[in-house]
Order: sequence, then structure tokens, then C-alpha cells
Amino acid sequence: MDGVTRIGVSLEPELLKEFDEAISKKEYASRSEAIRDLVRDSLAENEWKNENHYMTGTIIVIYDQNTNGVTERLSTVKHRNKKNISVSLQSDLGNDKTVDLVVVNGKLKELKELSNEIASVKGVLKGKLTMAAPSACKTYHIDQKE
Repeated sequence: MDGVTRIGVSLEPELLKEFDEAISKKEYASRSEAIRDLVRDSLAENEWKNENHYMTGTIIVIYDQNTNGVTERLSTVKHRNKKNISVSLQSDLGNDKTVDLVVVNGKLKELKELSNEIASVKGVLKGKLTMAAPSACKTYHIDQKE
């Protein structure tokens, strides 16, 4: 394995058992793969704390088409924030529900504010912001509405 450094990790037996059970459920190929993911996530958290860091990502929005004015209100929010939106794609889910995938980029603070504004629109059932720092491709998810 070129470019890889081996390290040793000591864990209490019960913690190791819980870890093995968790990675088994996620179908990791090895403990090393799972630990690499944990380390990447931990490092990525630092980037997500800097409100001025440039990020790219998506906002997944599920809304009820029967809510009066929801489409117009979402369009207004997106138009006001068009500098942060690359593209928006809608798809009918049936049962009067629509999913809207909004591709966004900009400062972390702007993306959080945009996502919160979209999620707060009456008729939005779920809003989820998924971001990645373009330099490192580390992802992060924020659920605005469950």
C-alpha cells in the first residue's frame, strides 16, 4: 500500500465490540476503512465551523403541492438568492408531493441561511442541506425539517 502509513489504535473491549457492530451494519470492508471515514468526518467538521468558507452542495426540498402558494414562495426565495444557485430541478413524487434539488455554492453562512429560508416556507415538508468543501470533497449534512 504505497502512500499509506500504518498506525495502532487501542480500544476497550466493549468499545471495540460496539464499533465492530456499527461498521458491520454499514458494510465497511475493514476497520481501517471505517476509521478513515471517521477521521475525514472529524477533519471536515473544522471547515464547516468557518462561516466564511466557500462550499458547494445541494438542498433537497420535498414539498406539498396542495399548500396554497408554496411553489411561488419557493420561486421567490430562489430568485432572491440566485447568486448562490447553479440549478434547480423538480420532479413529481406522486401524492401531490414534489422533490426539488437545488445545487448551491457560496459562503457557508449564505448556504445555511438559504437552506433555512427554503425549509421555513409553508408547505415544505423536508429540507436538507448537503455541503462539500470543493478543495477536499468532504461532505456534511444539515436537516432543517424532518
